[in-house]
Amino acid sequence: MSRIPSVKRDHVSGGITIETAVDWYRFLADEAYFEGDALKCSEFTAKAESLSGSPQGVLHSVEIENAIRKWSRR
Repeated sequence: MSRIPSVKRDHVSGGITIETAVDWYRFLADEAYFEGDALKCSEFTAKAESLSGSPQGVLHSVEIENAIRKWSRR
């Protein structure tokens, strides 16, 4: 199990920063790997790599928001 990433948000739109999204997708990839879900692991890793090319900006993602809620309760 990886360390749960922090959440940084844009103060205007409320979206998460690209840096946060990359950290969360990598975290979710690690968790999928530990659960034995190779397909999800590959999917999350590809998303992290895709976003890591543009380190500035904001992302609105239901997938990540749901993960933040899920993992923040633990």
